[in-house]
Amino acid sequence: MTLAIGIEIGGTKIQAGVGAGDETLMGLARGAVDPSAGAEGIRGALVELVDKALAKAGAKLGDVQGLGIGFGGPVDTRRGRVLRSFHVEGWSDFPLAKWASQQWGVPTWVENDASIAGLAEAHLGAGKGLERVFYFTIGSGIGGGFIVDGRIDPGQGLGSAEVGHSYVPHPGKQRGPVKLEHVCSGWSIGRRARQALQDGERSVLTELAGGIETVTAEHVYRAAEKGDALACRILEETTDALAVGISNVLALLDPQRFILGGGVSLMGPLFWEPLRQKVRRLEFPVYSGTYDIVPAMLGEQTVVLGAVLLGLRRDPPRRRPSRS
Repeated sequence: MTLAIGIEIGGTKIQAGVGAGDETLMGLARGAVDPSAGAEGIRGALVELVDKALAKAGAKLGDVQGLGIGFGGPVDTRRGRVLRSFHVEGWSDFPLAKWASQQWGVPTWVENDASIAGLAEAHLGAGKGLERVFYFTIGSGIGGGFIVDGRIDPGQGLGSAEVGHSYVPHPGKQRGPVKLEHVCSGWSIGRRARQALQDGERSVLTELAGGIETVTAEHVYRAAEKGDALACRILEETTDALAVGISNVLALLDPQRFILGGGVSLMGPLFWEPLRQKVRRLEFPVYSGTYDIVPAMLGEQTVVLGAVLLGLRRDPPRRRPSRS
């Protein structure tokens, strides 16, 4: 059996898994990110996690064909280098593919974690069998992955589909646009709620969370289910902005399916039904009825599963234009 190692390096967690390219990992090991240890600390922890994952899989390094890494930040896929991390010091312009290849002695490829998650969903999850899939991960931030014919669109080698850094109208009194992830990410939903409470708005949120400082996006949704006015407004602002982001991607790229993953996507019908309705109102009419918007299927293992596919080269590299 041909195996690959898949690694996820996120802002709060790291994972390593061993698999054959299907929906089930043979071995998986998880760890938490310690920002104070820096990038070097994460690399040391990964060595231990890979050993644990191989042991759980009953496999040896000699059984492994390749290794894929999903990194939580921008990467230069052509050179296999991390450009920067927004969470941990020590990653800037780091040759991650070279380091991993030397560490484990197998060919290694590196991609942005959202693109890797999109690859997994396209091959194994909610996008299986479709030619054009756009993946959103909506968690502490917002990332994207555009998968065409089963392959990640790499842009010019620096990635693509960075939808969290696209702009939408500001939902508050401030004039001008704001980044999509500054409105719709889980962190931003919670921040807007906490700010409103600090400004004196009344809400059941304080009771649900046990205090203002502990209010999260999950609390906002639970309060909206109770009909809380503040929570309902924040949820409406969130779906308004996300609908703008999705409809813009629809007009530009015409995917068959939008797949939404991450913690915010776990919200219920008060999130999903208005979002779909608003996108339909904003859609380019020619594309009406040609796409749908669905939740992701693969859960917390999505990035690792995609990284295994990358290690097996189930994602044949596209021809990338040279950059002057």
